[in-house]
This record gives sequence, C-alpha cells and structure tokens, in this order.
Amino acid sequence: MRRSAFLAFSLILAFGVSGCESCTTRTGPRDGEIPGLDAGPPIPGVDAGPPGRFDAGNFDPFDPANGCGSSAIPTERVPGQLLLVFDRSGSMNRTPGGDEPSAGDPSKWDVSRAAINSVLSSVSDELSMGLVLFPPGNGCDIATSPDVPVAPLSTSRSQIMGALNSSSAGSSETPMFSALAAGYDYLDTLSGPGQRGIVLVTDGAETCEESNRDMFMMRVADERAMNNYLTYAVGLSQNNNDLSTIAYNGGTPRTDTCLPECTSDLCTSNADCPGAGTCDEIFAGSGIRFCSCMSDADCVAPQTCPAGSPIPLPIPIPRLCQGDANCCHYNASEGNFQTEFEAALADIASRFLDSCVFELPRGTDPSSFDPTQVNVGVTFDGEMRRVLGRSSMPDVDSWDFTSPDQTSIIIQGPICDQLLMGSATVEIVLGCPTILI
Repeated sequence: MRRSAFLAFSLILAFGVSGCESCTTRTGPRDGEIPGLDAGPPIPGVDAGPPGRFDAGNFDPFDPANGCGSSAIPTERVPGQLLLVFDRSGSMNRTPGGDEPSAGDPSKWDVSRAAINSVLSSVSDELSMGLVLFPPGNGCDIATSPDVPVAPLSTSRSQIMGALNSSSAGSSETPMFSALAAGYDYLDTLSGPGQRGIVLVTDGAETCEESNRDMFMMRVADERAMNNYLTYAVGLSQNNNDLSTIAYNGGTPRTDTCLPECTSDLCTSNADCPGAGTCDEIFAGSGIRFCSCMSDADCVAPQTCPAGSPIPLPIPIPRLCQGDANCCHYNASEGNFQTEFEAALADIASRFLDSCVFELPRGTDPSSFDPTQVNVGVTFDGEMRRVLGRSSMPDVDSWDFTSPDQTSIIIQGPICDQLLMGSATVEIVLGCPTILI
C-alpha cells in the first residue's frame, strides 16, 4: 500500500497579469505534428482548450519566454473526506480466531471498536470523517443516511465513538455491496474540495447480492475513474476475493503485485475455482462451499495445496489451499488483530491527510479564471521540473480537477506516491492552454 508521510509542500501559483500572447502567437509545431510527443486525442469529458494547442513535448508553459507567470500565490493541500462503512453482522461477536468467546475473551466487535477509538484519538482534527454501520437491522436492508455524517473530526470524533459504543453486532446478513453503493451515493452529496473515499471494514463476504458481484465490482471501478473516489477494504481475519477486488478496483491496492482474485475461497460452482479445483461443501448439508484442491496448480500462488489425501472422517473433508494469500486489501490477522487493524486505519487516515489534492487559487481576479488555461508542474529535490498533462485516467502521471466546481486539483498516478514520500515543489501556472494527455 502507498506509504504516506507529513511533508512540507510548496505550491506556487503563477498567473499572468499581461495574459499569454506568446502562447498563442509562437511559431513551431502544434498538437499532433510531432510523432511521440503528441498531447493525444481529446478525452471525453475533458476540455481540450483552445484549438491549435502546442504539442506537449515542445511547449513548456513554465518557460518565462511564454509570458505566463509574473506573480506567485501560496496555497495548501486539502484534507480528504472519509466514510467508514463498518460491519455489525453476527460473526463480529466471535473472537479473531472465529471461536465463540469464553469469559474474558474479547470479540472482533470489541477489539475493532477499541482500535477505531484509539486511532481517532490520534488523527488530526483536519480530516473529515463519518460512519455507516451496516446493516441497520437484522437483514439485508440498508439505511439511506449515515449514522454519523462526514464532518471534520473536531465535530464528528465524539459522535463516531458514541455511535460505536452504543451499538452492537448481531445481524444475520452482510449486505456490503448495498452498503458501499449507499456510501457512494452519500459522497455525491458532499461539497467542498478534497479527496473523497470509503473504508469498508468487514469480517466476511457478501451474503445478500452475490449474483450482482460483477456489476458491483464495475461500479467500484467506475466510481474511481469518474469521481476520483477511493475505496479501501479492511478484512478482519478475512482474506477473500470480494475484498481484494474492491481494493484493486477502488484504486487502493496494498502492493503493486497483489491479485484481485487472490485466493481459493468461497464458491458457488466449479467455475469459481482455479485449475482443476472443485467447489465442495466442507460439511454436508451446510450449504457453505469452498474450492478444494488436488495439487498446487489448483491454488492461486503463493498458496499451496497440502500434501496427502482428504481427511478420512465419516464425511471426508477435502483439501483446501493454504498459506498467505497475495490479496490487495488490508487484513488484520488473528495473531496481531488489534495492532494490524490500528495500523491499517492509521495508514488510510494519513493518506487522506497527506493527500495529493491541492486548492486552486484563481489569481487576483477570480472572474477571469479560465479552466482551459491551467498547467501543473512538479519538481523533486535535485531534479528538473516535470510538467504534467491533464487526464481523466487516474493511473497515469497527470492531474485533473477534483469536481465540476474546479476549486481544487488532484495529482494522480505513481507520481502521487513519490510526492507523499519525499520533498517536492508543486507549481500551477495560469494563462497558457492546458496540456492534455
């Protein structure tokens, strides 16, 4: 997962008082005239700017010869808005190892609630956060509004802690797809700049809408691509393909090499299993099916198939793939449950505090601001400035507006990770046609 640190960024906004006449009168190659340097074809939903823009490889909007910069205005990064979507199903009343708790043994609900309260106590008041407990009752229904609306933690911290302390686990279902969908709908209602995202915390898999899985996973990816919404997933002693794919499609893979379909787990048919694995009931009549294996080829690496024959009980138990799975979501393991869960939450909170979202001042005359004449540059210590193009593709080194009101920008792609890991200067210059990717 991306690691973040609190960095001192310097963001300089240069704006042209005398306009940018040289940007439009300069002779030389224009967009599309130099192979390999072309700024690219128009992107749906992205303003292409004035016609005849210069080729990205030949035009430097930060060059003083272009007359685009004459003054500087400092600005600040914008802390994000985060919605915690937290599972209160009945299995949360079990221990991290999955057992019924005996006297004095804390349940996953107890340990998770304590971990959330601990992390919230140490996170800056600047972060905005809210809470959804799902499901609200004992079934598949989902509330239409959050238990605690998203607000700066100076306001919402005590409300979140109070909601957790006054609630309990016990639902018979885990409608996490519907809970996330409602979360996205709620994020749409928020205003103001800043990265928006959801943190899903659960100890299981979807139980209400399994047949809609593919459609829902597409929505997670669409929310990332279209709205810049990040979706984190945290498993509580739980590695499964639902959580891994949510994290992958939501733009928050734990590592660069993790697998969306990372493990051989719950299944409904043989088609759900890798290799020649079969979908079997572990206990006859239970209705719960897992992928069994006969060799390592039936498992998703690095998991392996244990040697030997199926356990010869009165009803033989098939072999199941074992070992750590290369999943994309965070997972709080049984042995280090509270420590790993707290570390996951703290890392996500830091990601939203030390974000790659910046306010976009509009100069001394905001009424003359032109969103088609914005360019962004990033300079790392000891390196030359990199001029980023604007793009709607979040995985490419680029920038984009965070919302239609164009009050902030997000720097996206791998370069965002570099920004969070080291000192850099980010500059915005107004007055010359936007370079597009």
